[in-house]
Amino acid sequence: MTDDRDTHAYRQARTELLADNPVCHWCRRAPATEADHLVPVMNGGTWRDGLVPSCKPCNARRGANAINTHRALQQRARNAHLNASAEIRPDFLESETLLPPTPPFLLSAGNVQDRHDSACIPVLGVGVGSDLPRLVTPCVPSESFGPLVGEWSARVLGRELFPWQVTALEGALAYDDAQVFRHSTALISCARQNGKTAMLAALVGWALTELPKRWGRPVRIMSTAHELNLATEVWRELEDQIRLWEEADLCKAVYAYGRNEVRFKDGSLYKVVAATGKKHGGTWDIIIGDELWALSEATIFGALRPSQIAVPSPLMYLTSTAGDESSKAFLKLREQALGLIDAGTPGDLFMAEWSLPTGVDPMAEEYWGYANPSLGRTISLKGLRSAAAAPDRGEFLRAHCNLWVAAAASWMPPGRWAKAISDNTQAVGASWLVVDSALDDSKYVGIWSRLNDAGEVVNSVRFTTESNAEMWTHIATCLDADPQLRLAITPGLEIHTPDKYRDRTEVWGYGELVKYTGLVRSLILEGKVLHDGGEMLAEHVNRAVLVKGQNGQPVLSSQRSPGPIECARCLVIGSALVSRPGNRGKAAIGFG
Repeated sequence: MTDDRDTHAYRQARTELLADNPVCHWCRRAPATEADHLVPVMNGGTWRDGLVPSCKPCNARRGANAINTHRALQQRARNAHLNASAEIRPDFLESETLLPPTPPFLLSAGNVQDRHDSACIPVLGVGVGSDLPRLVTPCVPSESFGPLVGEWSARVLGRELFPWQVTALEGALAYDDAQVFRHSTALISCARQNGKTAMLAALVGWALTELPKRWGRPVRIMSTAHELNLATEVWRELEDQIRLWEEADLCKAVYAYGRNEVRFKDGSLYKVVAATGKKHGGTWDIIIGDELWALSEATIFGALRPSQIAVPSPLMYLTSTAGDESSKAFLKLREQALGLIDAGTPGDLFMAEWSLPTGVDPMAEEYWGYANPSLGRTISLKGLRSAAAAPDRGEFLRAHCNLWVAAAASWMPPGRWAKAISDNTQAVGASWLVVDSALDDSKYVGIWSRLNDAGEVVNSVRFTTESNAEMWTHIATCLDADPQLRLAITPGLEIHTPDKYRDRTEVWGYGELVKYTGLVRSLILEGKVLHDGGEMLAEHVNRAVLVKGQNGQPVLSSQRSPGPIECARCLVIGSALVSRPGNRGKAAIGFG
């Protein structure tokens, strides 16, 4: 399918459509930020068939409907094919017949299901799970092995995968013209007990038996988790089928606990290993990692990832429920994914996350399906109600709503940040670029804070990077492009500030954060500090936790928060600096 959106004519038509800041054609409420095809691209439509202004949630909803309809037709066709088959031959491994390539995978930045405006959040219905993720990284339209895994599971294991499982596999297993995986890392996140293990078992079984035919070489697969019994769950799902393969003299298996492995005659290998930072051996085409929240950085980045650097088409397929502040590896990968979503840029990392939308009451049952895609299938509403009634509310939010939570000390009331979105983002007064780094200098962020013509402070993520050199490149690009823009930076970074920017630079640190946290929080609650709807900024603001600082004043705590909050820290400083007296426009607050 040719994407005619990558043309000058389309871009010009889109610019003209959105030039007057129209409201959404579909919901008639939210500001339009996207040009939506009247005839969906999935159905062969082009922008020449008609474009209408749309907000992101409505565009995503229409795209989801088109994709679901398309997949339903695909599944119906596959079922008809399976029903027409006389029987499954025991020598299917020897068959040279391969299914035709799947249609291009079309999830894109426009399919992100996050709803910053609660008025645009579709109610799924009580007891209904969402087939599409709330958050998904942008993807290049590609063919994918995902539907083939679903077909294999139905044909060989006798178990049809759920639509959400096929969606996750479809994005993760996208491949290029050489049948090389487009993503070397895939992160699939949803609430507990939704069927992640069944999905992983189907992936392992298909990759062992079908992928070698396509690649023309053996495939080596490892499944792992932080505990051996969890790592062995995928093996248990496949054990009956492994015995059938052995009976057909296709492989040899070791069933001893702790040494589980199966070796096929073509050289393909599947092995179960408990994940530790000391597992530095082996070369693996595919690594299956379950419960990423409990896997350490040393395990992921020091042991597992190096074992794939010599293979031509590596894939690390990670699944998990939300973690806590100790889940460093998970947080690092998720932050990378949020950066890709905000930038609208496809990358080497694919993430699909089913979790509660921003700005909804987590106790509202009609939204539980966003985190539980198998709700109504294997997850019951009665079970979720029972979990919600348990004394540990935080555990319910993490395990069953897939939310990163901390104590009730979060500085924002639930849903408040979602109501602070603004489409009036043009700077007419003071403008600051506020820069901060992670505690371990593994990431650098820049937040652009500016005053709009209504006297409101608007914030957005200007850049994120893992490189100090790239950080300074971003800073220089921003400052050179806008002579009025000023820089606020922490002491550890300020010492490297180029001389030509020093007269436009202020230094901030913990003292300033203590001084301004309470005041900026009040401004947010009063609706005077706003944002542009970015995912990473929303994540950092909503997870930030307050503690008592100097003289009992409230301050954001990086140690107590369940994940990085650099963007929230920058937001506090930027909003305070922009709001100082003397700035052009109506100041939101004055500081002495």
